[in-house]
Amino acid sequence: MLCQRLNKHWYHWKHQQLRRVNIPKPNGKTRGLGIPTIADRAWQALLKLAAEPAYEATAGERSYGFRPGRCTADAQKLIFDNLKSNANGMDKLILETDISKCFDEIDHKVMLDGIVLPKEALKGLKLAVKAGVRGEYPSSIKGTPQGGVISPLLANIALDGFENLGNDQKVRTEYTHKSGKKSGEKYYKWSEGIRGIRYADDAVFICKPGADTKRLREDIDKFLESSGLKINETKTKVSKTTDGFDFLGWRFRVNSRGVFKSTPSWENYADIKSKVKTTWKNGTTTEARLKTIESQIRGWRQYHKNCDMSKHSLWSLNHWVWRKLRAEKRRMAQKEAEKARRLAIKGKPLGARLARSHQSR
Repeated sequence: MLCQRLNKHWYHWKHQQLRRVNIPKPNGKTRGLGIPTIADRAWQALLKLAAEPAYEATAGERSYGFRPGRCTADAQKLIFDNLKSNANGMDKLILETDISKCFDEIDHKVMLDGIVLPKEALKGLKLAVKAGVRGEYPSSIKGTPQGGVISPLLANIALDGFENLGNDQKVRTEYTHKSGKKSGEKYYKWSEGIRGIRYADDAVFICKPGADTKRLREDIDKFLESSGLKINETKTKVSKTTDGFDFLGWRFRVNSRGVFKSTPSWENYADIKSKVKTTWKNGTTTEARLKTIESQIRGWRQYHKNCDMSKHSLWSLNHWVWRKLRAEKRRMAQKEAEKARRLAIKGKPLGARLARSHQSR
């Protein structure tokens, strides 16, 4: 039925209002998600399949969020290449950026002007991004629902080029010949002073010595202002690579010897512990809980497989689960023993009467 509706009515689709779902954030606040219906999500998926190839043909090479064939591990590898000892990562600065309410505040015109779709589909998409939230407001004048299938693509289109800010800044870098007749001699090259790495609305900028971070910050403010966005001042800062910075659930740091290290962030580490404990407390059967916990830990280890895990062992968490499992087995054994004792007590008077009746015979 749905497939037939999409084939017949895709070009004059009527998008329904969204359902609001609030999910908790790490800082204790909540984030409101606008969830479309199943039919609307299927229609958005069709538009995404049609529009994504045109965007991918011109998209930036250092953008990794919600794009086919790209993942967080690619961003991690690029950060390693720019901060390893051979790249003099110890001398660089990091500008950490965070866009305030990106999906809620982004300008509709900026999103829709950059997307390539047939005229009928584009008209339907304009109505879809303006669909209000059921029970709250009838129409939206800005933003795109985070629960929408096509929303990440629209956000990428609006933020395309954000990671390239600062590329016009060139710095003179000193190098040393490592072999040949000029071994040991110094030489200089002009190169990019700033290199940005973006994953959806999160980005970091790696700045070489001599790069103007204040000018970069001004460029960022101008770029976001044109899209109806602004920077989150509390989460945006400049830090040294030797002090470390968090990005995509990892902690990146260059130590005093110039060695680059990537580890799970402490916030991410605490999150997996909390998730496992919540699963154990809210689960149903023991087998179901253990299966879910096993999947959670396996996924967490897979995500951090390229990290230094020496200080992030899950031994304490495994021991916690083992103690809970042992305590549950003891409670079950005590229940079984109590049940047997009660049955024995109930059966004793009957046994005594049978014995007396046998003796009287």
